[in-house]
Amino acid sequence: MKKLGIAVLLLISIMGQLLAQYPDEWVDLAREAIKRFDIPAADNAYKAAMKGVEEDEYKTIQAEWQILEKINIFLADARRSMDRAEYDEALKKYRDAIAQMDASPHDIWGKVKGEAYYSMGMVYYRQAEPIKAADDFRNAMTFDPEETKYGKAIEMVRNKHYSEGHKYFKRKDYQSARVEYEKAVAVDPSFASGFYQLALIAKKDGDLNLAENFYRDAVTSDPTHYKSWYGLGTLYTEMGNNKKAIEALKMSISINASYEKAYYVLGKVYESQKNNSLAIQNLKKAIEVNKKYTRAYELLGKIYVDQEKYNTTISLLKGLTGKSTSYKTNYRLAQAYNGAGNYSAALTAVSKSLAKKKNWAPALIEKGDALKGLKRNKEAVNAWRSAAKDARWKSTAQYRIDELTKWEGK
Repeated sequence: MKKLGIAVLLLISIMGQLLAQYPDEWVDLAREAIKRFDIPAADNAYKAAMKGVEEDEYKTIQAEWQILEKINIFLADARRSMDRAEYDEALKKYRDAIAQMDASPHDIWGKVKGEAYYSMGMVYYRQAEPIKAADDFRNAMTFDPEETKYGKAIEMVRNKHYSEGHKYFKRKDYQSARVEYEKAVAVDPSFASGFYQLALIAKKDGDLNLAENFYRDAVTSDPTHYKSWYGLGTLYTEMGNNKKAIEALKMSISINASYEKAYYVLGKVYESQKNNSLAIQNLKKAIEVNKKYTRAYELLGKIYVDQEKYNTTISLLKGLTGKSTSYKTNYRLAQAYNGAGNYSAALTAVSKSLAKKKNWAPALIEKGDALKGLKRNKEAVNAWRSAAKDARWKSTAQYRIDELTKWEGK
């Protein structure tokens, strides 16, 4: 081991002597250190290169070393100005440093420029100028693509405004939310979630064309953003374009096969087209994914009742409890029981519906039908008269009243 140590010391000594004879080697080492953004190592290498050389060569090396010194001073001054919140002065110093690097004949300043632009971005961030900050973070990435903190800095600025947007959105201050979301997507033009939120606001404002554009921006920037595909699908149903709605909803499902909302809306589109087979298929899938998905039960129950599949409807809906049941599921169940002639069960189901939505005309019609089936005609007439207070159901209710009273001879 002792002999090995002596050998290493001798090798270092020999290498030192050789490098002393070849100052260009030290200059190369200095340049490599700059490429690594190791300014102290570069400084030491330049100083070593200037030892024991002719005056002309000394001046050449010194001139190159002085460029490094100037850049280093500018960067240090800029950092101090930034710490003192003298932001305009800090930006000036960083720009001076970058200008000095640009003037250098050597292409060795990538990492140093990246850090300078990154620091400028942080200055703009402190000044609450997110767009300028993001632009400089992106500039930093072009000079040092392997450095991950520049991309994270963009995400930091973007997420700050996105989070602020959410705060306003939850308070229903949509105008302020829009401003923050717009900043988020300006900072990161590939931010699908920001475009998605802007689409929601545009839709609330009734501007469906603008909402469509935002959804399109979202899926263009991130084709895997299944919520935006779903948003497009629901938007197209409102615009009456079922073909595009189906395409968008299928895209949402292809990305996230567990997204029950897309299955539901797809089922709703097919139901509107009288394609009950595909409607049922998608609604069943929605329930398979989420066994408490009330809206899917409601629509599936409607389809079965319309098909007069009363026992199927009863099997589907009678066991629902908690959040999986609603005034509409109880109403469909009452319809099915009435259709199957089980009037007592129908009355129980419709009473649950009316407990959740008082004086709801469709349920009052079913209540009257159940009471009629139980031979409680006077109560049936009262239920139908209550339903007739809703102009949309007046003719239906009056027909039942007339039919029953004529049958009784009144």
